[in-house]
Amino acid sequence: MVKLPRKLSGLKIIKGLIRNGYVIKGKRGSHATLSNGKIHITVVMKKEESIGVLKQVLRITGLSIKEFL
Repeated sequence: MVKLPRKLSGLKIIKGLIRNGYVIKGKRGSHATLSNGKIHITVVMKKEESIGVLKQVLRITGLSIKEFL
């Protein structure tokens, strides 16, 4: 079982989504919108995001932590 990191940057969340087939559709300020054609998700590019943000991204996209990392 893979242990969830306690803190993760918004850029690492974006990189994980790109590895799984998501493409950056737009960027405005500190927010980036990614899409895989069916699911659209907006991620804040902060220095540190809490574990709750990562869990929510995984729930919305249907990815497991192993696929994401």
